[in-house]
Amino acid sequence: MKKIAIAGALLMSVGLAQAEEGAPHFILGGALSVDTSNFADELDDDLAGLGFDVDDDTGLAVGLDIHAGLGFMEASSFRVGYRKFGQQSAEVGVVGLPGTATAELDADGIYAALDLLFPVSDTFYLGGTLGLQDWEIDLDVEGYGDSEDGNDLFFGVIGKMLFQDQTGALTMSINRYSFELDGSDLEYTPISVGVEFFL
Repeated sequence: MKKIAIAGALLMSVGLAQAEEGAPHFILGGALSVDTSNFADELDDDLAGLGFDVDDDTGLAVGLDIHAGLGFMEASSFRVGYRKFGQQSAEVGVVGLPGTATAELDADGIYAALDLLFPVSDTFYLGGTLGLQDWEIDLDVEGYGDSEDGNDLFFGVIGKMLFQDQTGALTMSINRYSFELDGSDLEYTPISVGVEFFL
């Protein structure tokens, strides 16, 4: 945790020192993602030794991100937004008995993030993301529900392909989230593609 905090402070100091290189501008953007997690593995660990069998539901889990913020250095930005993670599910059965129950997990919340990017070419920028995600998680098992909330740091890699007229960019990112739940750590790895507009 300390290493991530130190890395974030360094990213921010470098970004502020170089902010004058590009005129600040407002950004508005969104993205869709394919989200994978360790939900089924964590559920299997929690139920280990109790006679349950857990199978991961490999259906496509699509997440959503919408954000606004301030851009600088052509492609870097500080943004705040809302993140809806793709629903995670697993089939839970009792060993030796027919039938299963479906466990579904939904997570969402607001966040703040710093993206610090550097040019690879005239139009393509690559860099890193460090942010703080405020999250709420709801678990439903055939009508029985439970929820938890909290906030944790996240990090990732981001690339931006600027439009020719410099009015926006296509974005591609991979982030890693780790939410500290009661008794387990839920990890998400979204792969996102989106668009940003420079206002």
